[in-house]
Amino acid sequence: MLLGFFGLPTVVDSPTAQSVTATATVTATATATVTARAEPPGADAESSAEPSAALPTGDVPLTDITPLSGMYSNWELKPVVMGGQRFDSALTTEPGWFESVGWSINEHYKSLTVTVGLDDNTAAYPVTVAFKAGQDGEKTLKTATAQINRPVKVTVDLTGVAILHVEAVQADGNSSVVALGDAMLHQS
Repeated sequence: MLLGFFGLPTVVDSPTAQSVTATATVTATATATVTARAEPPGADAESSAEPSAALPTGDVPLTDITPLSGMYSNWELKPVVMGGQRFDSALTTEPGWFESVGWSINEHYKSLTVTVGLDDNTAAYPVTVAFKAGQDGEKTLKTATAQINRPVKVTVDLTGVAILHVEAVQADGNSSVVALGDAMLHQS
């Protein structure tokens, strides 16, 4: 052993020195998510709309279909009681004058069944509920009058209907909570 510079020990060809090899094991996991969209020939990415999910089949609650505006606007899903009967997921609005909501059902369903009425805890001003078809709801399919304590079961023929609108109209501008309970779309 020799003393190195500044008095530090230095080992030169020690007969007892052994070689040391360092080994490191590295494990890595990578996850990637890729979203792809097929573009028709000649279309650019900005002008193509995202494809919508396929419509559900069989008997489907209307509330399972996304409204055209992407939201219910002045309509909401909440439990109500109409004529003493509870509806856990009713579509409700308080029109004042007029409220409308629409769905693109693409001629996929044959009928709609629904209970129309006023929430038992609202003012007793009647509301006219119209079920309409067309881009702007230009064709009336059926109307019903929502009254306090008198919910009515309505069946609407949807044969050939691509866009369904529901409108609630209260002619005098008074305010009552109108409800659509158990709204169900049927394929057959």
